[in-house]
Amino acid sequence: MRKLLIPLMLVASVGVSSVALAAPSTAHGAIQSMDGKACTVTLADKAVYQFAPKCDFSKLKAGENVAITYTLNGKVNQASAIIAS
Repeated sequence: MRKLLIPLMLVASVGVSSVALAAPSTAHGAIQSMDGKACTVTLADKAVYQFAPKCDFSKLKAGENVAITYTLNGKVNQASAIIAS
């Protein structure tokens, strides 16, 4: 029984830490550029945020300060929301 318990505890601890890493974050900054075809927004700090297909940036403009909610998916900042701030 002990031989099974220790590996299960290790797997559970790795699973919990992976979930913690996927928590949403918020980035704040001025929009440097937007690409409606690629659905990306680049902030002044050069960080690029990828939005879902069929994005609509028509109400945003370069230079506007925004807050972007995102999660890190590998090396991609996967954005879920953007609001003027």
